[in-house]
Amino acid sequence: MLKIYGHFMSMPTNKVRLCVSYLGLPHEYIHVDLQGGEQLKPEYLEVNPAGRVPAIDDSGFKLSQSDAINKYLCALSGPSAFYPQEPQEQAIINQWADMGSHHVLPAMARIFFNKIIAKLLGQEPDEASIKTGESMLERDLPFIDAQLQDNEYLAGDKITLADINLLAALEPADMCGVDLAKYTAIAKWREGLMKQEFYQSVHAHFAAEMAGD
Repeated sequence: MLKIYGHFMSMPTNKVRLCVSYLGLPHEYIHVDLQGGEQLKPEYLEVNPAGRVPAIDDSGFKLSQSDAINKYLCALSGPSAFYPQEPQEQAIINQWADMGSHHVLPAMARIFFNKIIAKLLGQEPDEASIKTGESMLERDLPFIDAQLQDNEYLAGDKITLADINLLAALEPADMCGVDLAKYTAIAKWREGLMKQEFYQSVHAHFAAEMAGD
């Protein structure tokens, strides 16, 4: 049985959870108590020696890093419009998937950590880091919004791995006061995806899970 280890506050974890849910792969999700230091215990370090989430154990095959995990899950599921084998189609999806993983997610992570997580840890927020994150989003979201003005999904007319990456990256937006309404295409795209079964089976809403609802 495929085991997925993660934490609900981790956007990379949610990236994997949303992907496996969309693909419909049988799995067991195992929550790792990061606050309690469970990620540093020997039994978890056997799964991921780096002591981070997410990670998977697929009948003894162990893997970390959310993007690597998701591509592995796509390979398990088999070629489809979600992640095709054709090189150029796959490259376009990778382009937009990387945009979510390497640009939007780090920007949102700065804001999320300093506005939400720092308070939980009793730390002072880094206002400069928040402003950097906001500037990064202001640079990249208009570009993504323009893509979604002309396409139902990031890579065309079908949902792909790229949409999963961006959806997970934007999870904390509401909690952090990041106004996505001005990006009308992104807001419409996001609202539509959050209504779908694959999303609802992971959580009705990220903020609701954070609140323990």
